[in-house]
Amino acid sequence: MGDTAEVQVRALAGRYYTALEVYAQARDRLFHRSWQFACHLSRIPETGDYLTFSVLDQDLFVIRGRDGEARCFFNVCQHRGHALLEGAGRTRLVVCPYHAWSYNLDGKLRNAPRTRNLPGFDGAAICLTEVKLEVFCGFIFVNLDPQALPMAKTFPGVEQEILALCPDIEERAFAQEHDTQEYCNWLVAVENYNECYHCKVVHPTFASGVIDTKSYNIRAFGTAKCLQHTAKAQVGETAWYDTSGSDYGSFFLWPSFSLQIYPSGLVNTYHWRPISVADTRVYRGWYSRDGVVDDSLQKVIDLDRDTTFSEDLELVKRVQRGLGSMGYRPGPLVLNPDEGIDSEHSIAKLHEWMREAVDV
Repeated sequence: MGDTAEVQVRALAGRYYTALEVYAQARDRLFHRSWQFACHLSRIPETGDYLTFSVLDQDLFVIRGRDGEARCFFNVCQHRGHALLEGAGRTRLVVCPYHAWSYNLDGKLRNAPRTRNLPGFDGAAICLTEVKLEVFCGFIFVNLDPQALPMAKTFPGVEQEILALCPDIEERAFAQEHDTQEYCNWLVAVENYNECYHCKVVHPTFASGVIDTKSYNIRAFGTAKCLQHTAKAQVGETAWYDTSGSDYGSFFLWPSFSLQIYPSGLVNTYHWRPISVADTRVYRGWYSRDGVVDDSLQKVIDLDRDTTFSEDLELVKRVQRGLGSMGYRPGPLVLNPDEGIDSEHSIAKLHEWMREAVDV
């Protein structure tokens, strides 16, 4: 009995989800140094198309250049720090709304009013600060760390595994997205997504409509900080749609993005953007071959939003409150030797990665 107790793996202490200093460490050591999802490449298809977003306290935008390349810049004017762009749109020049400094689509200063005769002013030396960018299976990721390893080395073998499951994924286009606040720490939300121990209790519709629960499993993928979800497709009268053609696969890329491929190759994503130590915004994206949401896809989107997506919102909010309780004592994780749907091996791996990030 004593030996069993010694090998038990316990959940993280509440402070990992509630302490401001831990949140700040995750910001500086993890989010500012990891690959973060920006958008799908199809959202900026034409020259001058742009989309703004944030990585915690850092505002950014991606934009399509005149050479056809997608680039990412910090969303800040080099003059006096005003934000340059808002939302999404198309522009010929990036113009600051404060003093009208303008920049070309490659970030180089185009014009600074009334500086032509200014002694020592060198406009050619002024450029927006560019951010490292990569396209991964048609999705744009950015990394604030200029020295960051490429995604192929950060997540070795993952892209090939995704292509094996969905060979035409790079031909997909953005179709629809919805988002909401979760009122919890980002790690609470990520943990909830990456275990299905609660699925049969809380998500009976997902468990009977999309996946075959007997085959469901979540494992670390090779040496990458990636969790791979696998399952056979649900078949029969309870299935949400025609699930023939391929199995279910999900690839969670630490720390805050997941690419899901529902049976028959239906591509969708989750990504999480921390707002504060106790609040996160979750985004649910859907992608089709032509960017159109037909009746069949809309049915799946609606079913997902009204069941699995909504069911998790109340769970994570209550967990966040519980983690701040003076009475919370982290219990042992359920690590069943056979893994499967009723195991929390994936949570143990997330906790390992979190400790690596902040416990230094």
